[in-house]
Amino acid sequence: MLKVTNSIVHLVYSFGCGGLEKVIANLINHSTEYDVEHILISLTDDTSMLEQVDKKIKVFVLDKKSGNDVKSHFQLFSLLKKLKPQAINTYNFGTIEYHMVAKLAGVPTRVHSDHGRGGDDPAGKNKLHNFFRKFIANFITEYVVVSYDLFQWISKEIKVNRNKLSLLFNGVAVPAEIEHSSSSPKTFVTVGRLDKVKNQKLLIDAFAQAVNTLDGFEHCILNIVGDGPLYDELSSQISLLNMNDSIYLLGFRNDITTILKDSDIFVLSSVYEAMPMTILEAMANKTPVVCTNVGGISKFISEKQAWFVESKNCKTLANKLNEVRINDECRLEKVSNAFSLVSEKYDMKQMVKAYMAKYGIEKSPSINIKK
Repeated sequence: MLKVTNSIVHLVYSFGCGGLEKVIANLINHSTEYDVEHILISLTDDTSMLEQVDKKIKVFVLDKKSGNDVKSHFQLFSLLKKLKPQAINTYNFGTIEYHMVAKLAGVPTRVHSDHGRGGDDPAGKNKLHNFFRKFIANFITEYVVVSYDLFQWISKEIKVNRNKLSLLFNGVAVPAEIEHSSSSPKTFVTVGRLDKVKNQKLLIDAFAQAVNTLDGFEHCILNIVGDGPLYDELSSQISLLNMNDSIYLLGFRNDITTILKDSDIFVLSSVYEAMPMTILEAMANKTPVVCTNVGGISKFISEKQAWFVESKNCKTLANKLNEVRINDECRLEKVSNAFSLVSEKYDMKQMVKAYMAKYGIEKSPSINIKK
């Protein structure tokens, strides 16, 4: 066995249920051809997504206190000095502040990846946060964003030097050609953290309206996959709407691919998204996609591949769900277009290759066997 000579630290606020965490898990799982060891450092103790990581990796939890916690900076400094990684990759606003520590600890390659603007401010208008991002960018060697709208925001609002700013699309594993079941769709599904930015509340209201008012929709069900702070609130909402026999909260699941294959239509009702992994995964599994036209979504897919609806409009969403359900020909066409797009542009290997280049890591040298 060849000895690994490079290590990468992934610094996350948490490693629980979420699209960002799935991207990191995918990056770890699909980089076996490279000369790299992945190390995960989480500021908090939520690490449930480790179930999605195929191999055993080093994991450290800093147990950061809420708010400013200077101790966590000293902990990270000591850890980085001991680990001596080739690169560190931080993610989103929750970990960007630690780049000063990484530089002081002598980490040569310091990468930051933005998968969104921050859950507290989806519009990216928080002046204090933006000023802080701009300051910290001085300590970052590679600044990565995953969507066109984020690229424009970081370059124009945060004014990060274009020489260090890159647009790297998320990637998914695309299976071999699979068939799409086109008849009598009745199972809808959404996947995501139960959080205000995902706006599952809107989807529940819209689905209940469709069940109560649209012919044939009373036989449909909605599965909501994911966990998060709004679980109890959404559960109460479902009960108050008398939808317990139609809408189900499945919690965190590690069999998303199977769930997508067993579903007829995927729905995303978010108020903001950059480049959601769940849409790519649905398209790769030939599950039709209905989503709100927010953030960077329309920059990487179009209505050739999915159905768009305006955000925060319950009636429009309810009608769109029914439109997709009854239009077999349109579903087949968009599913085919979506599968072609994800196969050509958003394949996993392309994403892994791009990140490894940012880290300065090459594929492992081949072993020459003497005969």
